[in-house]
Amino acid sequence: MRRILAKQPHEHPHALPVFPGAQGLWLVRQGAAPPLGYVTSRSAVGRWVFDAYAHCRDDGGRRPWLRTFDTLSSAVAWMMQHERELRELIARSAPEPEAWPPGS
Repeated sequence: MRRILAKQPHEHPHALPVFPGAQGLWLVRQGAAPPLGYVTSRSAVGRWVFDAYAHCRDDGGRRPWLRTFDTLSSAVAWMMQHERELRELIARSAPEPEAWPPGS
């Protein structure tokens, strides 16, 4: 129990919690540049995994899923390393709704 309580929340300098104080949904952006996407966390077979999504919508109105990672840091790093491809995907897709993320 102490190990669980002492565990630090998932953090990364380029992953901003969409809901401050909460874990599970992060907006990935670097500085003032437009966002690259989102990372969500979910439980999978007794461990947490992190799904990366692009900051846009596909023809069905959903965010395009990119990949699943073992850590928040690896998800964010991969998105930063593939920024050019993500920006191309975002440019040819439908934009996010105006009011997303909340407070934007």
